[in-house]
Amino acid sequence: MKSATPRTAFRIQVGGATASSTASESTRQLLQLRVELDMDGPAAHCFIELADGLPPASGDPVEVKLDVGSGMVAVFTGTVAAVEAGTTGQRIVAHGAFTRLGQTEVEGSYESVSADFIIKDLISKAGATAGTIAKGPELSAWALHRGPTALSHLRGLATLCGAGLFADGGGKIHCATPKSGSADHQFTFGETVTQLALQQVPAAFDSVEVWGEGAASAKGADKAHWLSTDLSGVSAKACITPDGQVQAGKLGERPLRLREGALRSGEAVEAVAKAWAAGLAARLLRGSVEVFAAPTVLPGDLVEIAGLPDGHPAAGLLGQGRLLHVRAVRHVLDRQRGALTRLGF
Repeated sequence: MKSATPRTAFRIQVGGATASSTASESTRQLLQLRVELDMDGPAAHCFIELADGLPPASGDPVEVKLDVGSGMVAVFTGTVAAVEAGTTGQRIVAHGAFTRLGQTEVEGSYESVSADFIIKDLISKAGATAGTIAKGPELSAWALHRGPTALSHLRGLATLCGAGLFADGGGKIHCATPKSGSADHQFTFGETVTQLALQQVPAAFDSVEVWGEGAASAKGADKAHWLSTDLSGVSAKACITPDGQVQAGKLGERPLRLREGALRSGEAVEAVAKAWAAGLAARLLRGSVEVFAAPTVLPGDLVEIAGLPDGHPAAGLLGQGRLLHVRAVRHVLDRQRGALTRLGF
């Protein structure tokens, strides 16, 4: 039997206007809210519908906070991108920090640095704020040139690191590899879970093989610029076991092969192989779960679904405590259904 929908408090600031569940501080009436944070894109958007009143201006700051009983949590920070007049009020579209990255061109060159150094510098040059950034491999040389946007460069570096990009509720940009360990959040079937749709998706590749260049592994770091005739020291492989674990040093029947000349050591190619394999393993289970409002969940988090009956189809997929890797978070608040959060995997 499902629990009653818990009451969710909210506070939405759009320019100088406030829509709040606390009547004394509210200057506008909220009709509908949708916030989306997504690794696939990546994207950070907010859609707000307010009752009649003066429309905000393009570029006005937007902040959305939700409270399910533990205090207000920021679920979106950005700026007004567009305003549309509707029958009952205004529909406002707000964009997060990825828009700034997509509108900015940067340039720079680097030698003998780890990928996270370049990522942090790139985010800073674009006027955004870096959050948690995966270290990534050591790179012998890397160039950022104008033409591709800062977001294009950031995507390329994140891909090399086997990491996902996402923005948090405060607007910080994160570049994180798949988590391991215990669940960040637990939701209970029949209590906090309202909808569930999961499927097992066989990976297109069951292993990864990475090739770099140079002679650092055999001749030492000061010879990294040499082009060696024996490339075994600058190659690495990792495979995914049937239960989703990553095994280094093994190749499967359907390998994905990567080549990157900026990788000049055995340690660097091994780090990339493991990260890419972990990324493939994290997507073996896909689908979505809808729960009562959960403002603290972010893309990249690990989620556990508890309380599944033994005969439920999802129980066989999740097994004994198998966790789900969140890739997308959508918060919705409206009069018909209340406050809900949809998690995509």
